[in-house]
Amino acid sequence: MSSLNPLENFDTSHWKTDDKSWMKEREKQWPEIEQMLYALEMTKKGRGIVKRYFLKGSLPHWKKLHDWDRDSTVRHLNLLLFLYLHPCQDETVLRSLRDQFMEHPQALPGDRLGGFNLLFSIGQGHASSGGTRLVSTSELEKELPLAVSQLPDAPAPYAHCKIVDIHTNGHNERLFNLMLPDLSQDTVQLPVTRDTYVIRAPRYFPWDHEELPLRAFRFALYDLWTMGQWLAFPATSSKGYNDMIFQYERPLDLWYQDVAKSAAPEGKWLEPVLIGLYRIFQFDLDNEPDESPRTRFVRRMRALLTERQFSESFQALVKLAKNDGIAVRNPWSDEPKLRSRSLPR
Repeated sequence: MSSLNPLENFDTSHWKTDDKSWMKEREKQWPEIEQMLYALEMTKKGRGIVKRYFLKGSLPHWKKLHDWDRDSTVRHLNLLLFLYLHPCQDETVLRSLRDQFMEHPQALPGDRLGGFNLLFSIGQGHASSGGTRLVSTSELEKELPLAVSQLPDAPAPYAHCKIVDIHTNGHNERLFNLMLPDLSQDTVQLPVTRDTYVIRAPRYFPWDHEELPLRAFRFALYDLWTMGQWLAFPATSSKGYNDMIFQYERPLDLWYQDVAKSAAPEGKWLEPVLIGLYRIFQFDLDNEPDESPRTRFVRRMRALLTERQFSESFQALVKLAKNDGIAVRNPWSDEPKLRSRSLPR
């Protein structure tokens, strides 16, 4: 690395700040983005940093932010937001920028790696509950008063809350492919300085490399419960709901890669996995449009579960689900319950 700042000559020509129509459109888009960032618990200061990037291409003052809010998972501009909010849609440009951002030693590793967590929070966790999040109306009035009249009220018993959409405007798959070009990569060598290291500070040079996990988590068989929750949630036009990340091939391949050798869960962890499998195999595709995200997911997931190799104990559960060997009370409700099961011996 020849420079301590790979983004030193960051190209801002994609921001057409002299074009009044272009700026007006960006300013029109910003409130919805800020509402999402607020719902994701980003501070006012962090949102201000992201806003300057979104409107003008201004990058954070990395060195001044070394000691600020270090424990937050959404400090300010992370890799996901850096790519998602960039005006350019050219993937060649964005792939290069992705590498430059990851190679920037003055950005905290959390800023560089936190975007991976955020992508799956949006594309998995929030998607499974309708692609939205509830925020307190009284707190919203303090932080974003103009948003109060713009956001819908939550239904009872959450009438004191507003509903905020959580999504990347349909770009989850594209962002996944940009951020994770190599699914076999578990760790990453990040350039760090004495101000940005995680475990070991550079000793002899201003910067050094530190090997860190690319993702702070690994997928698990329990994710089948989340997938089933998404299928059970009433179909909605929400962008976040319809962009659930496991409907796409490569994210599902990554899930398989993480869980292929996992033994079937036991104890309290077994029931949610069985309910998830039940929902996947019993989902009514005949009454679902062919172009539906749920159709895409169910077809792809059934094929993966039945055609690929898993641990012997988990394959027994898949066989049970495929052959109608699982019975669930109120399977499509908020409170499904395993009625009976014939567990393989």
